[in-house]
Amino acid sequence: MNHLWFVNLINIKFNFRILVGYFFFGFCLFVIEVSGGISAQTNFPKKEEDSSKTQNSLETPKESKHGESGKQPNEVNVDRTNIITVTGTRRRNLLKDSTITTEVITRKDIDAMGARDLSQTLGNVPGIEVRPAQTGERGQTVRLQGLSAQNVLILVDGQRTTGRFSGSIDLTRFKAEDIERIEIVKGASSAIYGSDAIAGVINIITKEAQDPLYAEFRTLGGSGSEKYYGPYTEFRNYASVGAKSEKLSTLFTVGWHKGEGYDLTPDATPGPRNGRYASLAPSYNPYPSHLPFANSYLFTTRLPNNSPPLESTSGSAFNDMNLSNKTVYHASDNLTMTGQFYYRHLDQSAVDASPPRTVYDRRNKTHDFMGAFNVDWVANQKVNVNLNANYSRFQDLYTTDQRKADDLDSQQRTDNAVTEFRSRVDYKFSENHVTSVGAENLQDQISSARIAPDCRRTFPNVCYEDFNPELTKGQTINGNAYRFRNAFYVQDEWRVSDKPRIQIVPGVRYDHDSIYGGEWLPKLAIRYDVTDQFRFRAANGLGYRAPSFQDLYFNFLNPGVGYRVVGSSNLKPELSRSYNFGWEWDITKRIWYSTNLFHNNVDNLIGFRTNPVRDSSGLMVYQTSNYQKASTQGIESSINIRLTEIVSTSVGYTYTDTRDELTKLPLEGRGPHRWNFSVRVDEKSSGISLSVFAVVFGKQPYYCVKNPFWCNPDLPTNFDGLEAAINAQAQSNINNALGTLPAGISEYCTENNLSYCTTNSTYGYRMVNPHTNLNLRLSQRFFGHFQWFVGVDNALDAWDLQYNPQRPRFFYFGLDGKFAFSEVKLSPAETQVN
Repeated sequence: MNHLWFVNLINIKFNFRILVGYFFFGFCLFVIEVSGGISAQTNFPKKEEDSSKTQNSLETPKESKHGESGKQPNEVNVDRTNIITVTGTRRRNLLKDSTITTEVITRKDIDAMGARDLSQTLGNVPGIEVRPAQTGERGQTVRLQGLSAQNVLILVDGQRTTGRFSGSIDLTRFKAEDIERIEIVKGASSAIYGSDAIAGVINIITKEAQDPLYAEFRTLGGSGSEKYYGPYTEFRNYASVGAKSEKLSTLFTVGWHKGEGYDLTPDATPGPRNGRYASLAPSYNPYPSHLPFANSYLFTTRLPNNSPPLESTSGSAFNDMNLSNKTVYHASDNLTMTGQFYYRHLDQSAVDASPPRTVYDRRNKTHDFMGAFNVDWVANQKVNVNLNANYSRFQDLYTTDQRKADDLDSQQRTDNAVTEFRSRVDYKFSENHVTSVGAENLQDQISSARIAPDCRRTFPNVCYEDFNPELTKGQTINGNAYRFRNAFYVQDEWRVSDKPRIQIVPGVRYDHDSIYGGEWLPKLAIRYDVTDQFRFRAANGLGYRAPSFQDLYFNFLNPGVGYRVVGSSNLKPELSRSYNFGWEWDITKRIWYSTNLFHNNVDNLIGFRTNPVRDSSGLMVYQTSNYQKASTQGIESSINIRLTEIVSTSVGYTYTDTRDELTKLPLEGRGPHRWNFSVRVDEKSSGISLSVFAVVFGKQPYYCVKNPFWCNPDLPTNFDGLEAAINAQAQSNINNALGTLPAGISEYCTENNLSYCTTNSTYGYRMVNPHTNLNLRLSQRFFGHFQWFVGVDNALDAWDLQYNPQRPRFFYFGLDGKFAFSEVKLSPAETQVN
């Protein structure tokens, strides 16, 4: 294992140098090309292509041969169905011609939402839910059709992203300035994309240069109530510069984002940055400053089992920087090479509290890099070849500093590197029939404090800190792991009939993982157009998620509480069976309606089970296991209406029914009902635009301990001590009544969540946390190149410290500038006049 790690590290460094060399070569080509490529420029707009010219075959659109491009037609008045998509089949097709249902968030949509990162775009799509991170996660995470973030594959221009925490990727890492559009495919997509695509795929398509010379900037500032944000202002700034000649285009984007976070905790200190003394200082008053002295005294001295709140923060402070480039080189009409990279430096900090009197300063510094090189070659009229190589690296330093003590200080490093090589050959039997054959190789390696160190996983299972703990005090020893995957897939796109239009896309993939073996992953998608305005789409597939390194080798000790969490090397992959059936109806040219029914069964879900045997130090052991099963089903529906030439609106509804097949409870936090609303006004003569987006959440189920027939009371935070006393008395009553039951019966009832025949904890749920997120944005263009804008996020100030610790009401304002210079070609007649 150590030898493989060393060899692969050399290969990774070599691949990285190749990528760096490529970008240097591309920049040199750009300088040579641009130096003589632009003869005359002006800010006249480009002539729009006739959108009525559409393709009636499966042929790849000629206007976008290269890579997985961000190039799109002008969106001012163009039909959204003419958007080019790549995610459904990995081949470029017009959205209106796709067999697999693909939802697209365009750049115009992103600007109308006022989104600053990926998390602020996805929540307005039916069937997708964006939530604040839970324990072990970071930032904002996503759920798709009721399934958790670990089952959603997130791509950037088709490249895998690294840096998962507890299976989730922080959506705030992906800044909006890089994004041209977002493509979403719901349902199992592992037949094309392999592991992690159980719930679906979210593919971020980045921008590329569109004009001979182009520049863009945005500066934004904002804040909210001093009670939550303190006297601090959040800043977000970015700039893009690009150029394009006949053969070469390149676009650079740089951004800087800084904010102090927010604080929802009910202590007296306003805002998130309270210093390093507040909650442990003798003069600290934990109660809100507006509370009368008499009430504060009663809280402190008379309230039974009162637990004063400690200083802590709800949203992390951040100081993030990002740099990206996308370069496209058309070597010939049939050969295109695309290279890109992004680099992000994230510096985030927060304050955490652990009652009764422990406070930590938490900080994580992250380096996030991805580089990719893509070749697209049209060999002849029938054969197209695509080759892709990418390398990504995610390094994170996580530190916790206990205030007024050093005993619980810790420092954890994570280093995850992924190298991937992909190849695909498309063979066109006819204009209506294309078969794709692909092969992939992925190498994944990690060094992390959250997996067992090598000395624990190899004989004699002893580490040097066992003999001298002082040598590693405050330092967590990393474990190293390596895996590779090889895959082969076949996909067939066939338009069986034109009248009526019938398309089918069958496919199958074989994925082989070096740790647990291979898996066959089939899929089938069908499209049937009843008329030109009404069509059905159906899809069925098998999805899977390979156990992560943490699932396999997890190693976490909490001796203060008395437990240990370990992984299991005998895990099987999570498997899902996904069914989607929907229809779309273009009722008129101004009204469009769609509905999708979905059902997902997930087996071998990985969770933690109690090991009946304690470890050698007497700690209770929780171990990963494939014991869970879950199902989700529901309906997603939306209607879009263009009321006038300047006013459009949309309404969406999602019903989601979820079930944990073991406990017979709904999956936690997945509410059955959710509504989406939007209104957009775009008055072109004055340049004024107004957008309103609202997401209405019904009540959601959250788990609670039963005692034994109903949930224990959920008291306010200040009454934690009283709540603990009530729960302890209830548990004592249960032990007295059921303590004589045989152990076998008690274990069976515990596993099946039957509260009336066990003394162990069983669970019910509360339906809580209905809320509405309302966002508004107003903007106006002026002087041709500029736009001012103002907006408010979470206008209704909806949040809940326990169930929904999202950012409270936030006001922002800013300025945009866009400058595009298009080439002017004078006709002979115009030359003579001049």
